[in-house]
Amino acid sequence: MVESENGSVAEQQCGGTGVILIVEAHAERAQAMQRALQRQGYRCMVTRTTEEGFFYLATETVALVIIGSEEMSRSGKRLLEVLQGRFRHVAKLALGPRECSVHAVTALANGADDVASLDLPEAELLARVAALLRRSAETKVLRKHIGDLTIDIGMRRVWLGSREISLTTKEFELLLYLIQHVNEVVTPEMLAHDVWREPNRVTPLQSVIYVHLSNLRRKLKQNEEINPIRTIRGVGYQLGDSLFLLPRG
Repeated sequence: MVESENGSVAEQQCGGTGVILIVEAHAERAQAMQRALQRQGYRCMVTRTTEEGFFYLATETVALVIIGSEEMSRSGKRLLEVLQGRFRHVAKLALGPRECSVHAVTALANGADDVASLDLPEAELLARVAALLRRSAETKVLRKHIGDLTIDIGMRRVWLGSREISLTTKEFELLLYLIQHVNEVVTPEMLAHDVWREPNRVTPLQSVIYVHLSNLRRKLKQNEEINPIRTIRGVGYQLGDSLFLLPRG
């Protein structure tokens, strides 16, 4: 059973249409959190199990997930793992028994952004939620996502699912440029001008560009049958977003 309500006051913090998802088996506790958040204008959903949580992550734009203690002890680790892989931009708050360091360490080690007591006061809940959403909004500006490919512009790091990919400086700049032109065909002249910043040396740069593209392709490949960067013969190269939608299972 899922309960949902729309709010209006806090839409900007949730990313406009973002939702706060509460995964909590204890109905009374979940409803108390939901009411407190909705009074502040947050759009909020409650699910009783992580399985329902997975469904809403796949079908809704979720800005923050609050994970209850009981779910953390059963399948919360799996939920955090999926969030870290496919929904890295979603903020994560794990709740647990007061002064239980084992729960806190487990949650943080598995990707939680913050941990708090199950019986935290309403004012503290609202303050933590606001802080997480604010931090997430600031981080989101510096991150780009294409399916399961995530690129952190500020930290210059790249992930495919939960796997981090090590790139050279030029490979990173090349990937960022391709992402900014996703599904478009970029020519060698464009890469020479915008990535290498040497517009007058297109011909000599052809082999250099090809080597960097080959190395980048190899690092982004999920299997031998799928080429993440297509060569459009006689024209240029294309990064397709559909190639980074990993099987969900």
